[in-house]
Amino acid sequence: MGSIFARMRLTPGQLRTVAERRFADAESLRKTGENARANAAMYLAGFVIECLLKARLLEKYSWLQSVRNAGQLPKNERRLYDLCYRMHDLAEILDSLPDLKQRLMNLDRNRWQTGHLFPMLHSIVGRWTIFARYSTQMATMAEAGDFVHQIKEVKEWLK
Repeated sequence: MGSIFARMRLTPGQLRTVAERRFADAESLRKTGENARANAAMYLAGFVIECLLKARLLEKYSWLQSVRNAGQLPKNERRLYDLCYRMHDLAEILDSLPDLKQRLMNLDRNRWQTGHLFPMLHSIVGRWTIFARYSTQMATMAEAGDFVHQIKEVKEWLK
């Protein structure tokens, strides 16, 4: 069996599996009710969205799965490669998926008169960052519960 630390490229399906596992981890931490676990619950929940957006990116730009020498890619393709394999900027990834943005806005119009799905995703990608893992600030479990709940609602539409 390989190491959990092994570097590997994942398929969209594998990224979705990882997303489900990390969401379960975030929920487990949230269910402890301990404020000391709030940051980790929020970090893992946001990571779920990163995995799901990257799965979408790989599906939309399937050539990303077979790139062997990223240094030879044209600038615009290199940016997509970096978003998928080297960066964690959810807002930039979402900007590279205009069809997803449109789909979610259409769902908002058709399902909810208030249009909350896309604004919720937009809020999540605007707030979450990998730097949360280094934060000395402490979130409360109430904040974590709200954030995890938002992730749960949005992730169903990103699968």
